[in-house]
Amino acid sequence: MRLPFAEVRPVLPPEKEWLIKFYIYEGLPFILAGPPGTGKSLAARYWVKVITGKEPVKIDITEDTELVHILGDIDWRRLLAEAHPASPLSRMRAEDFGSLYERYYVPSAAVRAMLEGRVLIVEELDRCGRDTLFPVFFDMIEYKRAYIPALQREIKAAEGFNVIITVNRETDIGTVNLPDALLRRCRRIFIPNPDFETEVKIVLANIPDAPEALVRQVVRAVQTLRKMELEHKPAPSETVEWVADIVRMFGAVESPSADHLKATISAICKDSQDEAKILEAIDSVLKKEGRRKRARR
Repeated sequence: MRLPFAEVRPVLPPEKEWLIKFYIYEGLPFILAGPPGTGKSLAARYWVKVITGKEPVKIDITEDTELVHILGDIDWRRLLAEAHPASPLSRMRAEDFGSLYERYYVPSAAVRAMLEGRVLIVEELDRCGRDTLFPVFFDMIEYKRAYIPALQREIKAAEGFNVIITVNRETDIGTVNLPDALLRRCRRIFIPNPDFETEVKIVLANIPDAPEALVRQVVRAVQTLRKMELEHKPAPSETVEWVADIVRMFGAVESPSADHLKATISAICKDSQDEAKILEAIDSVLKKEGRRKRARR
């Protein structure tokens, strides 16, 4: 039985998938927003490869991300190691330092994407801890250019460069509002948590040999949990992991018991305060499922 984690085609509402493909094909920058685990990064990565034929370049933004992480820097250790008295470096004139910096410059992933004409996926830009980073992306997005302080000059992106941004702000903590100047330069696609049938398709796309009855029961439980007051509400990616764990531990069971579901809740329960609520919800879902089956007889 094939279990997840090999890349599969993302399952999204058709209108969202169409927009993603259209913007990538047209080379238009856009933001993918929505709760964590809804397939934003997977969709961006998958359709960029399909449409452009090139792997996208991905960078992860955190509160500690600095300009040098976005624009690259001089390899000062190597430069200083080679700048001994007998080295030609010691006899360089001031006007020669431009070529010197070119020699020791280490481009960042974002700069490589620009120079190679590839799509740059900026993950979780709403976790940015420095307002000074945003203007860098303004220029990349609008003008396909960036000023590189280490080189003391501007670089221009090769044909094919584009920017896709993902944000989790809808439900996540530790995030910031993106500035209006950035929003004006980008389209925005919101990826919501999937409805029941879409989530079933997501799980089966990742684990095609899983019994559909098992998948439907697990998805029904997850959809119930998302409506509850939990510290951590399971994402669709965790639904896939829950089904995968059941299959690994107990095989392809058609109708999972309470023991099957409860033994594997570590796939979806990420906060100790939620455990009792989740166990109780599992019992409730199974009772409803039992009544549903009896009513169909």
